[in-house]
Amino acid sequence: MLDTMRKEIVENLKKANEAGKMTAEEIETVVEDAVSKAVQSAKDGATEINTIAKEAVSVAVKELKDAGQDSKEHIDAAVNGAIEGIKKNTKETIDTIEKEILKTKYRLAEKKAELSAKLKDAIDGAKEAATDFVDESKEHIEEAATDIKLKNAEMLGLMKATVKQSVKTIIEDGKDVEEKVSHVTQEAVENALKEARFSAQKIKEVTQTAIMSAIEAADELDEKIKETTKGAIEGAKKAVLAKIEETKADIEKARKETEEFAEENILQTKEELESVNAVFMEVLDEISQKADELKGAAREAVMEEIDEMKTKTSQIKEKAKEAAEEAIETLKEKGEAAAYSVKEKAKDALEDAKEEIEELAQRMVKIAKSAFSGMLEGAKKSMKDEEK
Repeated sequence: MLDTMRKEIVENLKKANEAGKMTAEEIETVVEDAVSKAVQSAKDGATEINTIAKEAVSVAVKELKDAGQDSKEHIDAAVNGAIEGIKKNTKETIDTIEKEILKTKYRLAEKKAELSAKLKDAIDGAKEAATDFVDESKEHIEEAATDIKLKNAEMLGLMKATVKQSVKTIIEDGKDVEEKVSHVTQEAVENALKEARFSAQKIKEVTQTAIMSAIEAADELDEKIKETTKGAIEGAKKAVLAKIEETKADIEKARKETEEFAEENILQTKEELESVNAVFMEVLDEISQKADELKGAAREAVMEEIDEMKTKTSQIKEKAKEAAEEAIETLKEKGEAAAYSVKEKAKDALEDAKEEIEELAQRMVKIAKSAFSGMLEGAKKSMKDEEK
């Protein structure tokens, strides 16, 4: 396999040179094609890949030297060709998978819209059935249908407006505002997260919508802004904690089950758990930024409450860590090799890469200095031209 690759590189570079086509582009193409074919035949993993790259660069540069074409540009092209050849097949597979993911994303959006429309029609139909009765049954049907709609408000696109109107009603009533806003926000967030798999991004979207809707309601009424903000954040936090506990229970159940399950699902859930606290902090930060749009007093109240609440969200971090550890143990028991946390992986990778990082940094600085020097020379030349 290596002999075939070497032979192809030598022959094609010779042909290019004889035809007067020894350009950087042609050199890169020749090496890339030969290496790509070699990689397709490789079976021994990273060690053989290392050998393929080494041999390809070595034979290409030797041929360039023999042809008197070993300029920096041409040697760069040979190295680039070797690397691109090795990347080519896997990159094509990644591109294919990414396209499939994109298609799935839009199919998912279509199905969610379809589900929302069907749900709305079903609830409306159930409510219409109430007209067939005049006794208590009518009231029971209507309440049941409304309760279902409330539980699915986020899916129906009604969560923001529902939270906002509920908070306004609570503020206007004037009693136990903080506690009631907390309950309304918790209920809204829990309902929105109920049917969804555990996702840090989903938690971010839902909690931010619920908290901001409550704050906007208080701002519009110019009343009880501090109590509303505190209650909304507390309610959202309770809902997130409830979702974490639910997810932990699901992982424990999977751990006890003997039948096969998707390790990828557990691994993904673990990674989502590890990032959920940071995501909740992001929500509070983004709400702080949006607070700039509020009236003076409202802004001060929101900022004060958010700063205070940030110190109290360690519960999310602790509970998420417990659930993530449960996932790690489950993965270990099921034979998943990469079962330690994303942060630990990143730390290990950085430790291993210190020398490489230093080398890259030095090269980057050298390129920057060279570019700056070129800009300086260009400026000097321009000034001289102007003087002339």
